[in-house]
Amino acid sequence: MAKTHRVNVNFTENAYETLDELARERGKSMSEVLRDAISLEKWFEETRREGGRVLVERDGEAREIIPR
Repeated sequence: MAKTHRVNVNFTENAYETLDELARERGKSMSEVLRDAISLEKWFEETRREGGRVLVERDGEAREIIPR
């Protein structure tokens, strides 16, 4: 099993409620949702660094996703 580390993070009420909602909707723990988000952020950064673009299509219109 991989070594784990405990991290103490402060959230605004809104961010905490969003995290809790995502966890409940997905049947995952908050830690799992955060790990998923970190993995996605890493993928965004690697894709952009390699010259790629991430697009999302909504209502027939494609827009580029630019993570903050």
